[in-house]
Amino acid sequence: MTKSADQEHASPSSSFSAYVFEGPAQVAIRTRTNDQPRYVDTRLSVWTWYDGGTAMKIDWTALHLNPNLMQIAKAFLAYALEKYAPVTAFKASGVFLRLSESVISAKFPWTRQEVVTTISTLAKFRESTIFFRTFYRWALNRGIFGFDKETYLALKEIKTNRHDPYKRIFLSQSGLALNEEIRLLQRIERDIHTKGWSEAQLNMMLHLSFELGPRSIQFHSLDIVDFEFIESADHERYYTLWLPMAKKVGQRRPERRPRKITTRLGEKILQHVSEMRRRFGGDCEPLFVSPNGRRMSVTEIGVGLKHELREAGIDKPNQVTMLLRHHLGQGLADQGTPADMIAELLGHNTTVAARAYVTATPNIARIKEKALGKSPSYQRIMRSLLTGEIVQRHDTVPERAIRGVIDTQYIGDIGACALPVHTHCPYNPVYACYTCKKFHPFADGRHEQVKDALQREAQRFIDMAEQAGDLIHNRPLAQHQTTILAVRATIERCRQHTEGSADDAV
Repeated sequence: MTKSADQEHASPSSSFSAYVFEGPAQVAIRTRTNDQPRYVDTRLSVWTWYDGGTAMKIDWTALHLNPNLMQIAKAFLAYALEKYAPVTAFKASGVFLRLSESVISAKFPWTRQEVVTTISTLAKFRESTIFFRTFYRWALNRGIFGFDKETYLALKEIKTNRHDPYKRIFLSQSGLALNEEIRLLQRIERDIHTKGWSEAQLNMMLHLSFELGPRSIQFHSLDIVDFEFIESADHERYYTLWLPMAKKVGQRRPERRPRKITTRLGEKILQHVSEMRRRFGGDCEPLFVSPNGRRMSVTEIGVGLKHELREAGIDKPNQVTMLLRHHLGQGLADQGTPADMIAELLGHNTTVAARAYVTATPNIARIKEKALGKSPSYQRIMRSLLTGEIVQRHDTVPERAIRGVIDTQYIGDIGACALPVHTHCPYNPVYACYTCKKFHPFADGRHEQVKDALQREAQRFIDMAEQAGDLIHNRPLAQHQTTILAVRATIERCRQHTEGSADDAV
C-alpha cells in the first residue's frame, strides 16, 4: 500500500526518497446502516465520511504540513479509517490539525527534542497526545524514515490529563429523582392519538429511552426490520427489538441483540411502522425518520428527546439520552442486579460502568452491609479472616503506626502493626494490612480515605486492562476488589466498636 526509501543509515540531514502514499483509491470504512457511504475517496483533497448522520471530514489543503509528512499522515488516516470506528478515525485526524499549528509543522524529519517539546505543550489535549503516540508507533512499526524507538519511548513518558470516563457516575446520583420519574411517566402515557405523526414518534422514542436506555447512535441505527412481534394461539402478542450495539470493538457492522419490550411500547412501534409504510412506501428502512423520510441523525434525535424531557419538567444540562441510560443502570444497580447483567442489558463491553453504578449510590449494598454487620456469625467470620483487634490511636506508640501511598496519595493514621518495631514486613503496607491479623485498625482511622483511593486506583487498572483486552484474568484488579471489600468490613467493625464504646460509657 505504501513505500519508503531504505532508511538504515539515513540521518535528518542526509538525502532520502520522500515517502509516497499509494493507498487504495477508496478506503472501506465501518458503517452502521445501509444508507450511508461505505467508502472514502482518497483521491480527493477533502476526505469525507459519515456516522450517525453527521459528516466528518479532513481538508488536506488547509493543513500546513511538510509535504513528506502530509503523505505519511494520509497513509495513517487511511489505516485508521479501516481499523477504527468512523468517530475514532475523525478524532485521530485531529492530531494533524494540531501539528499543522505547531512550530514543527513545516519541518520533517524531527529531532527527538522537537517532538517531545511540541507534544508536551499538547498534553492538555489528551486525545491529540494519545493519537500522536499511536501515529508515531504506527510509522515506527513500518520502518518509515524519521521515526525512531528512543523518541517513541520519550513520548510514552509524557503525562496527559487523567480522564475517568465514569467520574460523573461515581460522584453523584446519575438518574432521575422520584418526582421527575413520575412526571416522565405521565409524559410517556399521555394521549397522543390526537397529536401529529412527528409528536407520536417523539413519544415513542422517549418511551423506548426509558425502557432500554439506548444511546443516540443506537436510535439512529435502528431499522424497521429490527422490530418484530409474535402472536400466540390465544392472540397474545410479544414484542422484540433487535437493538444494535454501539461500542463493540473490532466489528465491521454493529451486532444486534434481542431486547423484550412492553406491550404498550410494542403497540406504539407497530402503529408507527404502519404509518411509515403509508407515508414513505414499503422500501423505507430506518425506524426513526425526519418529516422528509430521511433517517434521523444523532443531532436530531438529541434535540427531539431534549424537547420531550423539558416538556416533562426535566431540564438537566448536557444530558439527554445518557440521562435516561444512567437512570436505567442506576435503577438496576439499586435493585441488586449483578454487574455482569447490567453490562449485558446496557450493551457494555465490560462491567466497568456497571460497577460505577453500584458504587455511586449503593442503596442495596448498604442494606446488605448493615444486615450482615449485625449478624454475630458474620462478625466472627470477619474477625477470623481480616484484621486484629481495633485499638485507639492514643494507645499506640508512633513507631508501630502504619503509613503508605495509594494512588500517589500519602495515607497514614489507619492503624498499628503488631510485628516487632524493627521487623521488615514482606508485604505492601496499607494494601495488605486490611487482610492481615497483625494489623490493628484505629477506631477513628482514615479508612474511608483508603477505600476511596483504592477505588480510584482500581478504576485505572480497569481502564488499562480494558485497552489491553485482558479484563477477565487481571490479578491486580481482583486483589484490589478483595482489599476494598476488606476495608469496607473494617469500616463497619470500627463503627460498631465506636457505638459499643459510647453505649458502655452511658
